[in-house]
Amino acid sequence: MRKVRESPNVLFISTDQQTWDAVSAYGNPHVNTPNIDRLVEHGVSFMRSYCTDPVCAAARASWMTGLYTSENGVPFNGGLMHDDIPDLGQILEQDGIPAYHAGKWHVDGREVRTSFRNLYQGKTDIGASGGEFHDRVTVRAAVDFLDHHQGGEPFYLQVHLVNPHEICEYGHNHAFKIIPGPIEQDIVEEAELPPLPPNFVYDNRETVVQQVFRRGERPLIHADNKNGMKNWTEEQWRFMSWNLYRYVEDADQNIGVILNALEASRHFENTLVVLCGDHGEAAGRHHTFQKFALYEESIRVPTIIASLGDNLKVNKGTFDRDHFVSGVDILPTFLDYLEVKAPSNLQGKSLRPLVEGRAVEWPDYAYIESNYWARALLTDSYKYVTEYRPKKVEDYLPQGPDPDSLGHEQLFDLHEDPWETKNLAFEPSMLNVLQDFRTRLFEHERNLHRRPLREGGPRKVVDAWGDALRSRWQQVDS
Repeated sequence: MRKVRESPNVLFISTDQQTWDAVSAYGNPHVNTPNIDRLVEHGVSFMRSYCTDPVCAAARASWMTGLYTSENGVPFNGGLMHDDIPDLGQILEQDGIPAYHAGKWHVDGREVRTSFRNLYQGKTDIGASGGEFHDRVTVRAAVDFLDHHQGGEPFYLQVHLVNPHEICEYGHNHAFKIIPGPIEQDIVEEAELPPLPPNFVYDNRETVVQQVFRRGERPLIHADNKNGMKNWTEEQWRFMSWNLYRYVEDADQNIGVILNALEASRHFENTLVVLCGDHGEAAGRHHTFQKFALYEESIRVPTIIASLGDNLKVNKGTFDRDHFVSGVDILPTFLDYLEVKAPSNLQGKSLRPLVEGRAVEWPDYAYIESNYWARALLTDSYKYVTEYRPKKVEDYLPQGPDPDSLGHEQLFDLHEDPWETKNLAFEPSMLNVLQDFRTRLFEHERNLHRRPLREGGPRKVVDAWGDALRSRWQQVDS
């Protein structure tokens, strides 16, 4: 007998590289997001929402699998998802739920066209740029679907926008040429620019991973960009933030088109809308750019679950500041709403009880991985950042738990120091706090199903990065 469902449709809209506070409804005066604000008004905003890993492919692989990146095979751009792990589209289609995709995919090692019913992804995969072109076609494909879909069964539709990822291209433009500042070009008045962030001057007692990947003359990631920016004026850094907010506003306009189409469709009352960013953007915070770091601006993301109609139980206009939310919670949430049994090995939990205001047992921390070796753990009071030293002989199994291989540590009091400007790891009074975090980190990692990376490209990346880290550690230890 065919399963009879009373579940809603699920519409998942994602933005790329939107940090958590780039929303006007959250009190940011430098950006105007009236359409995201509509979702805030009609939904639950999870104010402690974190990606699993602050880079595109890794964060998205966790969305699609409910697993951390050390488990699914995609701990960085260029990783390859393990073939035997089912993704969201496959799980839904196997259970009779039609799963549609439009827009950017970027889950390395998995072909979107075999997992989802593809509305628009281009003849070649949408890459890291072209948001002003791709996003408009992506949105039109979604609008056409909402206008014409007549099926009686619930559906799942994901619409993945490129913007505000175009801020990366803004940075790349400065890699090999000197571009005058915005004041000299008469683009904006100085008063229009956002101020420098309070953590523009930062505590440089960072992990070796952060130093090797993001600092110095030849960092492992985007060295040309960094050197092109090294002589920037304060106004140029502020102009980068200004540009980021314009890209966010572009994404917001496209979100508005989707929401308007939904309101005009027959699916209006019975569609749950989920908005999430894959990871953040530094835009000058901690004197850096893009992501690839475990600071709040890179790992904390907007996550909103809303209903524009009145048929679904959603605590509208609610700001949830109590519960930690992770990218691994996205898949189990969708499966819960669509009445699909979840795989037994998932790391996340459904957000539905929180959306509906029901009491539920919930983790009191968030766990994040980055750049293969770096880790972070957050609790109500503190944020702990650490790293594993690379193995002398690499076996391509992501590390942890391994007390003997811990590297440098950072500790921040997010209540007293929300901008992460003072590393407390060197304070004698914090020794017990550090030890508690180490214990909790190892406890969490003992429950992960880590697997060796697939052969080929991913292992070559670890080899190259590992050599650079081992070289730096030799200098540190000497």
